[in-house]
Formats: sequence, C-alpha cells, structure tokens
Amino acid sequence: MSKPDIITAEVIRNGIIAAAQEMGTTLVRTAYNPLLYDVQDYGLAIVSAECETWAEAPGMIVFVGALPHTVGSGIDVHGIEGFAEGDVIIANDPYTTGNHISDVSIYMPVFYDGKLLAFTASVAHWADVGGKTPGGWCPDSVDVYQEGICFAHEKVVAAGDEVQGLWGVIRSNTRYPDIVIGDMRAQIASCRQGAERLQKLCSKYGFDTVRDSMNLAIESTEKDTRRHIRDIPNGTYDAEQMMDHDGVVAAVPFPIKLQLRVEDEEIHVSFAGTSETRAGPVNAPEYAVRSVVRAAIKGVISPIEPSNEGDFKPIIFDIPPGLVISPQRPAPVDSYGYVCIAAYELCVRAMSKAIPERCIAGGATLCMPTISRFDPREGRPFILSDPFDVGNGARPNADAPTMSINVMGDVPNSPVEVVEMRYPLRIERFGLRNEVAGHGEYRGGAGIYRDYRVLEDGVTLFSALENTRETLAEGADSGGDGGPAQV
Repeated sequence: MSKPDIITAEVIRNGIIAAAQEMGTTLVRTAYNPLLYDVQDYGLAIVSAECETWAEAPGMIVFVGALPHTVGSGIDVHGIEGFAEGDVIIANDPYTTGNHISDVSIYMPVFYDGKLLAFTASVAHWADVGGKTPGGWCPDSVDVYQEGICFAHEKVVAAGDEVQGLWGVIRSNTRYPDIVIGDMRAQIASCRQGAERLQKLCSKYGFDTVRDSMNLAIESTEKDTRRHIRDIPNGTYDAEQMMDHDGVVAAVPFPIKLQLRVEDEEIHVSFAGTSETRAGPVNAPEYAVRSVVRAAIKGVISPIEPSNEGDFKPIIFDIPPGLVISPQRPAPVDSYGYVCIAAYELCVRAMSKAIPERCIAGGATLCMPTISRFDPREGRPFILSDPFDVGNGARPNADAPTMSINVMGDVPNSPVEVVEMRYPLRIERFGLRNEVAGHGEYRGGAGIYRDYRVLEDGVTLFSALENTRETLAEGADSGGDGGPAQV
C-alpha cells in the first residue's frame, strides 16, 4: 500500500493533536477537584498500539512522557489481544506508570472495525489515594505500600460495564470518595472523547491511512530532531546538584549527576555518580526521569512543534537499576517531584555548556502546601493541594517569566477566589516576592508570597521543601542565584 500524501497526513496529524486537546477540555469541564479544573495537574496523550506517542495535550510534562510506558505495561499484563471495546483500565503503580501513587492513569483501547488502532490515556493527581498523608506527597514513607492504594492495570470498566467491586474498593479506601470518583469519571470521559475523535478520523480517511499518517509524522519528526542535534557540538556535557536529604535520613545530602554525550545526531544520557536509592520517598521512578529529560532536550532544541515519538527516538538512556532515579520496588517514591525537577534543570544546565544561546538559567523547585480536614467530626472534610508556580530562570537575552516552573508545564496557580469560595480559608496576601529573584543583566523570575488564614478548627497544614541549602535556581553567566522556598 502506498504512503498517504503529505497533505492528508498533515491534516490527520493535526486532527489527532486536536483530539488530544479536546480530551483536556473534557477533563477540565467535568473534574470535581480544583487541582484538575483550575491547576490542571494532569497529562493526556494518544498512544499507538505499538506504544508510541501520537499526540499530547498541554499539562504536566512529567506525566505525558510516561504514558506510553504505562500503556506498554498494561499490554504486558493483559496481552495485546486482552483488550475489548469499551474497556477502561486503571493504574497508579509507580513501577509501571513512572509516577507516584497519587497520579492515577486511566486509559482505554480505541478500536475501529474490530481492529485496535491506539489508546487514549490520561493521568491526574487524585485528591486522595489513602496512605499516610491526605492527598499524597508523603515526606517520610519507607516503602511504597505506605503511600496509598495501588492499582496494577485492573479493568475499572470491562466491555462497557463498570466493575462495581473495584469502584467500591476505591470509594472505601479514600478520604474524599465523592471527589475521587468524580475525577475518575472525568478521566474516563476525556478518554472516550479522544476515542470518538479517532474513530471519526478513521471513518473519514480509513484505518490504514490514519495509522500510516502518524507513522509518517513520527518519521518526519525524527529526521528533524536528528538535524537539530547535529547542530550541537559533539562532546560530553555534565551538571550536578546536591539535594537536601531524603525525608527519612535527615541532614544527609545526596547528589544527582547527569551527563549528556552528543554524538553526531544522537544524545546519550547517563546518571553515573548519582546517589543510590534513598531510604525516604524522594526516589523518582525511572520513566518519570526519562520523561523530564526528554522534555528538557526538546524544549531546548525544538520547542515549537507539537510532540510525538519522533522527538525522542534519538535520545538514548543508560540508566542502571538501583539509583535514586531508578529505584526498585518496594522503595518509596511519594515525594518524587523534587528529583524530577532537578533532573530537568540539570539537563538544561548541561546543554547550556554546548549551546548557551538556547538555554535559560536555573529555575525554582516545587513548593506545595496541602491544607486539609478529613475527620467529619471536626467539620466538613476538604482538601486543598496548592502547588506554586514561582520564578523561572532568566533567558539569554531577556528577563525571566514569573509564575512558571519548567516541569510543571502548563500548570497555573489556584485562583484566590476559588480557594476562598470552596474552603474555610482566606488568602490575605498573594503577591510577588522580588527579593529572591536571581539578579543580573537579565533578572530571574520573582517568587511569590501566599499567606493563608485558617477560619475553622480541625484543619491541618502539610508542606515539604527541597533545595534549601544548595539552590536549584542557579544563575548563569555570572548571574545571581534565586532564593529557596520558605514556609
């Protein structure tokens, strides 16, 4: 069969990108948790039956890049013949999804004329998955079993019928079941939206044309990516960062070291010299780390074009098991985001030694207070997980943006009005913290102040910080460093 013509292939490619974006719109409009419909703490993708990324929607960078691995792990469980039309699968096992246990993946197979075309997939941070800490992000767990209920690619919907026993397990093991079930239904709706759009493309152009068009798009993107890499001088470029501690063994810092070896039209990624797996939950599953490194490289060399699998084929990883960026079960991983953000920043820092004109200075790490009440005897249960976008690093020829963090992608801050309307809280100050920006010819992004007043009893505040000793927001080209987060 001949390849589709380039015009048809491009129309189909953009139709699939639009389908992924519609999945995001559906999720935002149907979610119950402001962490999804306002903060957009989710990732969405369309993945081929061969587990290659066809398209993605704006959202959390770390989530999207791990979804092909999630789908592939599900295929390992069920077999490629083990999916039926109308199935919906749930997974949050960190060792098969690449994320921590609070980030729950929902995905479904897409059939046309009885043939498996692709999977539509979503991952979203749930309000709760049980475990030690409401809302997740436990700072001191010592194994993954303490971190919450774990789903290992079970069918939550089988051939169109909800598996009521599993829904009951979810409802009975989460602190905020109505929000959790509502968000799961929103994820299912978003996947169904994407599936419907793919099926309509097939009805217009044919199954083979849709599949072949995306293979052509991936092939073209890979060629472009290799061309961009050839513009980088061959050589080995490295960077390293000391982290504060792992949450369990206090006051013992540990290193993350990254090396990028550019060889003609490939980039080889190594973490030689990085700490072994830690006792506490700062360990980051390998496929989360792969996701952020790939995103950092794409952000430097090819930031404009929408992503597909072709962007990542020339990036080769050499990651042995047992490091803090490649833990093995049952190591804890709930606070994995700090290491992920560090890996992203180190990748940009290393690339700045080769192509400084394309790279920004260091940015902030994550700060996310969680304010909650889960005992109904003390008042109405609620949870506010409030991740902050603060200051990013200065650009080579301009000041930095404020209210952004690289790995957080398109995730904005929670609006003051929504917080005050939904929770017994008042935000008395939400403003710029200019004094912690990294100063230089071009200034780093400002931090923010966020002051809460708690209006009722029985409310708990939880927060954790990293990179308070050796800041991640490292200045470039003699520019000043940004300041660390504080509570």
